[in-house]
Amino acid sequence: MILPPEFIDRGRKEKWFLDLHTPSLNQLVLARFIQEGHLERHLMKMRKSYKKKRDRLIDCLHDAFTGEMKVLGASTGLHLIVEFRGRTFTERTMERMRTCGVFVDSVESHAIKKGSQLERIILGYGHLSMEQIEEGVRRLQQALTFD
Repeated sequence: MILPPEFIDRGRKEKWFLDLHTPSLNQLVLARFIQEGHLERHLMKMRKSYKKKRDRLIDCLHDAFTGEMKVLGASTGLHLIVEFRGRTFTERTMERMRTCGVFVDSVESHAIKKGSQLERIILGYGHLSMEQIEEGVRRLQQALTFD
């Protein structure tokens, strides 16, 4: 912790008080979990699982929207950014997708410079099953067909 000199004494007292309530058993269990390699094995397992989901989502998107979209940022994370050429994700389009059961976020809603990201949406997939990914892309295609 970095504090200005005038707060050091008070900071030490507060830290001491907070440390009294640190759950030692939980820390010991977590330390052993990490030391025995369980965390690393879990992370490897999850990376494989998420890669399969990411690959399936990308395949479904390419099948449904051949030549209409480009996947960005596919190498990491639990979300993809998808750019649809010639399509803008207005509030009306976003509402239409929600009506069809597609819950995505627009990149535009996170953009500092408004108007620069209207063709892009964010698709999360980490919490979805393969079947839900496939159904989600079908619903996305349906929503964009009627827009």
